[in-house]
Amino acid sequence: MTWTSVYNAMISFKGKWYDGRTAGQTEVVCKVYDSGVVYVEKADDHSRVTNLPLSNIKISPRLAGTPRYLRFPDGEKLETDDHDIVDQVIGQFRKSSWLDGVHRFESRLKYVVVGFILLLVFFWGSMQYGIPLVARIIAERLPPSVLDITSQQTVAILDQSILSPSELDPDTRERLRAHFQPLLTAHADYQLTLLFRNGKHVGANAFALPDGSIVFTDEMVQLAEHDDELSAVLAHEIGHVVRRHGMRTIIQDSILGFAILALTGDITGSSELFLGLPVVLTEMAYSRDFEREADRYAVECMNTHAIPLKRFADLMQRVEDQSGSGEQDNVKKWANYLSTHPMTEERLAAFE
Repeated sequence: MTWTSVYNAMISFKGKWYDGRTAGQTEVVCKVYDSGVVYVEKADDHSRVTNLPLSNIKISPRLAGTPRYLRFPDGEKLETDDHDIVDQVIGQFRKSSWLDGVHRFESRLKYVVVGFILLLVFFWGSMQYGIPLVARIIAERLPPSVLDITSQQTVAILDQSILSPSELDPDTRERLRAHFQPLLTAHADYQLTLLFRNGKHVGANAFALPDGSIVFTDEMVQLAEHDDELSAVLAHEIGHVVRRHGMRTIIQDSILGFAILALTGDITGSSELFLGLPVVLTEMAYSRDFEREADRYAVECMNTHAIPLKRFADLMQRVEDQSGSGEQDNVKKWANYLSTHPMTEERLAAFE
């Protein structure tokens, strides 16, 4: 009498047997008996391969059309495509697992559609709220040394490339420093520093660096008809410093870049996240939310220091008029203040 005749086979299915020591495979038949004993035999000569209780075997969950694996204690495994029979074995001898719901979910079109929509909503929520929140938390906790190094390196690169020493006369620079002093004193904790540069190709511009350095180009100073107009711009740039918009934007872009890196495995573009830092800081078109936030901060500062709100709108209108006139100015249009701080009627209305 053979060993298998002692039991009445309840369920059987075919598969491929791997011994866990070599790459070879063997065609086998797996039989599961009423007692919960699993008997594996070769398909050709029906010789025994192994037998043991089902409780000692791990069964992989069902996932689309991928093979199922029965993993044995000594490293052997049995691969099979008879999903329905394996499900029958699990239903008879095992408690259902939450992983079993994955197959039920993916095998129903309406669930797949709902899942895809939820995935899109998740990614949209991450882009809209999750990543900005993480970037803000990180930016607010960065030590001053990081902000200093970032800004110093950026200024050095800009001075070697697109900026040159200011051609404003010393009296003008000192007059502006004195005029700006109330705003600078009110933000002493941020160690604000004024820098004047000839803008050359960047034209009329002003931008804030993470460490509190605020750069005014000669062209912006020359375009202003009243020092309060420049104070209004300064208040806006202080808003970017206080809210750390520069670092938050860099971090957001880096997170997105590294997320793409993680998904694609392409490391060739990772270094560009850092090589483009000066461009991000100086030519960045801030998000609408950042611009509105800086606007609100500027309005508060201007009201506190009795600076007419219309001064900012007047200067922006002048910048726009200059950007749209003349071939040379059209060349500069990509780099002037409006390209990095896009204004809208809604935003200008707050200053009018």
